[in-house]
Amino acid sequence: MDFELNEEQKMLQEIGRRFAEKEMTPYLKDFENRREVNFDLIQKMANLGFIGIHIPKEYGGAGMDYLSAVVLWEQLSIASWTQTLISIGHGILAGTILLKVANEDQKQKLLTPLCKGEKVIAVATVEPNAGSDARSIECKAELDGEHWVINGTKNFISAGGIADTIIVLVQTDKNLGPKGMALLYLDKNCEGFSSKRSDLIGDRAGDVATLYFSNCKVPKGNMIGEIGRGLQNALIGIDTARLFLSAGGIGIAQSCLDAAIKYSKERKQFGKPLAGFQMIQSKIARLYIRLSSARLQVYYAASLKDKKLPHAKELSAAKLLSTELAVDASTEAIRIFGAYGCSDEYPVAHHYLDSILSNILGGTREMHELTIGKELLDINAMY
Repeated sequence: MDFELNEEQKMLQEIGRRFAEKEMTPYLKDFENRREVNFDLIQKMANLGFIGIHIPKEYGGAGMDYLSAVVLWEQLSIASWTQTLISIGHGILAGTILLKVANEDQKQKLLTPLCKGEKVIAVATVEPNAGSDARSIECKAELDGEHWVINGTKNFISAGGIADTIIVLVQTDKNLGPKGMALLYLDKNCEGFSSKRSDLIGDRAGDVATLYFSNCKVPKGNMIGEIGRGLQNALIGIDTARLFLSAGGIGIAQSCLDAAIKYSKERKQFGKPLAGFQMIQSKIARLYIRLSSARLQVYYAASLKDKKLPHAKELSAAKLLSTELAVDASTEAIRIFGAYGCSDEYPVAHHYLDSILSNILGGTREMHELTIGKELLDINAMY
């Protein structure tokens, strides 16, 4: 199995690295301190085709494969996972759903402007009482003539506070369970819709919000896909989001490893560089070993996805390995830096805060272990 990047992917890797160094890192601290989204950055990424990197060119995307997307996402996350998520995450989650499920009119209306950076589209699935157990969705939609009327609450929605359009997973008939679920989209100016930003310990340059729907009326034509396929259609996008999270995890880990190596060579204690101490070399070596292993797993999951082969357990393994590594790598880097690692003078502090959220989004460790267990044992232990 050959995971050597081709020339186009190597070029994309270099473009992503240079973009992160020039357009993200110099301004990150300012936006984090103000807890604001860098909208100019979103447009710059759109102009380069980053938002829709895996979306066909006919809809404004770059038309590349998933392995190429992983290469780019990793490089951008080396600078900031949060800024990468808020800048292109809607292209990953909403973009994939629209590409695979929406009709042609909806693709032209929503997908094309999304790829061009003209529209931010959030996907709202999680609720106060329905996280991993998506079958417990309570946000309801009732048919009233030619309109659906939506009522309910969604929380921890990425880009929920800045989105121009929101795709909502709703329950049309509680008695039908998952067979009653559907996806509807509405404009942010829809009467009865409101949002409130969630202040998290990380995500300082991003946007995660709680969304409120109070008798929001949307036309029947705003349904994406069909009733009974809402959850499955949402999971199509979540599958790609998990690949992004995996790439982001190795990006965070790579940045922390690079920073730890550089600092340990420069910082002197007891008359010699930290790098000269066996315990420091052991920490660096272990991080390198885990990072190399996680990266191969992420690339493998991406290659299976490109080939349209089954990849549930492989992707769950990639997501679990990479995001847990992101937490551990940032923690170890802070230990190497000491008190300096807890300040914004060095990059490891913001990576630590972001890595915690990456561990939760796209499924917890336990959910991914159950996914892998189900694949290997052929028994569903979730329900």
